[in-house]
Amino acid sequence: MFRRIREMLHKIWDSLRITSRNGALPKAAPSVEEAILPYDPEELTIHPNELKYMIDSGRDFVLLDVREEWEYQLVHIEGAVSIPLGELPKRFGELSPVDEIVVYCHHGMRSLDAAYLLQQLGFKSVLSVVGGIDRWASEIDESLQRY
Repeated sequence: MFRRIREMLHKIWDSLRITSRNGALPKAAPSVEEAILPYDPEELTIHPNELKYMIDSGRDFVLLDVREEWEYQLVHIEGAVSIPLGELPKRFGELSPVDEIVVYCHHGMRSLDAAYLLQQLGFKSVLSVVGGIDRWASEIDESLQRY
């Protein structure tokens, strides 16, 4: 994730350097700290037992699986929408920014990246499942295949 942020910041810096006469950043540009922080992963996470409670209580939300299609075909949580992380920047329009979205992947890293991306795109309520479907299968639904 930090590699992607660093690459994005380098692209921004390069584009500003080209358009700026003296190579200095314009005053409106955020500092590196402002561009990356505040980012607290804990604010974007939900534990499997909390997700189970949301499902059992009939709460209205979108369950988003950001694993690759072959992973989704292998095993997924019932009712999940599949949009692989690599396709999310192009397909985020399939989601509504007003919906509550819970994202999961295999172990929770890609889903955290997806939650952060969606938050940056203006989605207000996005959470990532800690431990992903692997933790879900070990703690909540042991009938699911683990890989």
